[in-house]
Amino acid sequence: MAPVTVNYINDPNFRITDMSWERINFLLTIESDYDEELDICLTRMVFPADEAPKEDDDDENDQETVLTAKLLKEIRLHPYKREAKKYYFILNMAAMDGASFLENGRWRFTTHINGSDAIHICTISHEAAYKLPEMCRVFSYQKGKYSYNVYFATYCNDSANIVPIMNSRFMIENPNWRNRYAVSERRTLKGKIGCIKRNIKMYLIQSAYNFYARRRSGKKNILFMSETKPYIWGNLKFIDQRIKDRGLDKEFGLSYTFRRAVGKNNGLKSWLHTVKMLAANDYIFVDDFVPLFNYLKLDDDAKLIQVWHAGVGFKSVGYSRFGEKASPHPQYNCHRKYDYVITGSESLIDVYSEVFGLPRDRFLPLGMARLDGFLDEDVIKSKTEEFYAEHPECAGKKLILFSPTFRGAGQKQAHYDYDMLDLQRIYDFCGDEYIWAFKMHPFTHNKPKIPSEFSERIIDLTKSKDINDLYYVTDIMITDYSSAYYEFSLMKRPILFYTYDREVYEIVRGVHKSIKETAPGKVCDTFDELMTALENKDYEIEKTLKFREENFSNYDGHAADKIIDQILLK
Repeated sequence: MAPVTVNYINDPNFRITDMSWERINFLLTIESDYDEELDICLTRMVFPADEAPKEDDDDENDQETVLTAKLLKEIRLHPYKREAKKYYFILNMAAMDGASFLENGRWRFTTHINGSDAIHICTISHEAAYKLPEMCRVFSYQKGKYSYNVYFATYCNDSANIVPIMNSRFMIENPNWRNRYAVSERRTLKGKIGCIKRNIKMYLIQSAYNFYARRRSGKKNILFMSETKPYIWGNLKFIDQRIKDRGLDKEFGLSYTFRRAVGKNNGLKSWLHTVKMLAANDYIFVDDFVPLFNYLKLDDDAKLIQVWHAGVGFKSVGYSRFGEKASPHPQYNCHRKYDYVITGSESLIDVYSEVFGLPRDRFLPLGMARLDGFLDEDVIKSKTEEFYAEHPECAGKKLILFSPTFRGAGQKQAHYDYDMLDLQRIYDFCGDEYIWAFKMHPFTHNKPKIPSEFSERIIDLTKSKDINDLYYVTDIMITDYSSAYYEFSLMKRPILFYTYDREVYEIVRGVHKSIKETAPGKVCDTFDELMTALENKDYEIEKTLKFREENFSNYDGHAADKIIDQILLK
């Protein structure tokens, strides 16, 4: 059929509730709250180009934020059984389109409802969505050289309704899978041109590095580097300061490059300057994602050390979500280039090994340098006095720190849904005993709007303080999927997790482990549960104390010295 423009609706009243495989047959159960009999289809649609992700090898869109799309094809599905409002299907994948497999593409389950001019797109129950990773199938043929793959993806535009996508793809063996920039891996002319440009870019960067590296001085040099922040902070700052405190800056040359380069088009001069600095140094310390190392191989005698900025969170990242959208290439990825990765404890090595795709012997459980002195009594006293001098309204009251991560696909779309909070109930709970303080993620664009009548008990500290300094005066932390709880657990104080979209987050975003089972504190999936936990002082503090023991049993406040001794002084 010729493409036609259609309206669509993601419909929670029309949902997949169960699925399974029997050889080449895919068994599906769909439930509907509509009374009339439904005309159910498997539909391939393309969404507007201006909403599409910037990928050179995909002609479709993951951003379901508009209400129109181009309909490419519809295949009518015939249920083999109906039972009340349930429809049961057997999809013979070898005979989906007449006597043929489905063509390559992304397919949605849809229906047309009487009286509506829109296509209604099927959602999926949370219970069924947890099964989707198990539903992926690879059917190989021709001695394994070719395969037909069926795999699933999800998206969600709100905090509850998940839409499944069934991907149908015929694949061919790639004998050059180690070559990230092989032009043959690109399907479109635009993709091949982009690949050639990356080849040229990689060659020029490597050539410049090799040229400058030959001029490296005999003195041992250290570079502190970030491509996400224009200033030194966190672990890098503490290591740098400790090198100077010990007088080692006379033995090692120190240099710095800090800029916001990730996601930005920096000029040739800026790139050459960064490459020249890399070539001049023997030890390079980074604290975050540095995509430049996708293109660059350092000399064998140069060491790249990752001192990752966060402790541990729930989010599935890096190779732990391999196979999902925007997951890393199987071979070429900047995280694979690290000679050493510093972790906060022995228990985190397996987590980081999975994320970075590196063997365990690359990891050094030496602790987080930015937590050095974190429990020093003088530091605590100084930071506490400083806080109450700036916020006298908090004196004599217990502070509840509300510090969730953002929602949205990335920094540009980062937001938080404040409608999930009842400020009146929070205000009434606080009374004369508590202060509720917002400390939102720095990416979050929409800030909390606090009515003036609530301002004596509800405040916003998002811009006023470093979050680590706030821990000293915090009596109860409330977070969700943020890694903020990692450091706060050192305080041995209650942590509550307000996860109103937990199941959607676990299914669509992906997590290492079940939040409900592993969070070091009570998990509250509704606002009512959260407030009830606060009212009853039901924190499940034993989980927090256990987590602290597992992750900080060897904490001594000297991580920076350990890193210097083991890596620089050997």
